[in-house]
Amino acid sequence: MQGTLRKQLLNTLSGLTPPICPDADMDDTPRLDACADENEYASRVVEVGMQLALRRRMEARRGEIEDALARMDTGVYGVCEDCGDDIGMARLLATPTARLCVHCQSERETAQYLRCA
Repeated sequence: MQGTLRKQLLNTLSGLTPPICPDADMDDTPRLDACADENEYASRVVEVGMQLALRRRMEARRGEIEDALARMDTGVYGVCEDCGDDIGMARLLATPTARLCVHCQSERETAQYLRCA
């Protein structure tokens, strides 16, 4: 089963590509100086912000997947980082990058919710 999960993670990792910028010369430096008017400038600012947010999310996801693959290589994949119990197979199939069992994840989310309230 871990082999199937590894393939799923590797396929997801290979599918992560950076968002394509509308301007070929734009890469990481937004060309806001080339805008015709304030409306185009505002649209470009929003567009660049969304591209950066997508890129950050993609990089975070890539890191989660690489961490899961590293845990597989070291033999600790599927073991909860908090309590040391096995993470259920259903959870791993749903979320292959899970680091915590359902119980510990639930406790963390409840504690975070209470801190924010």
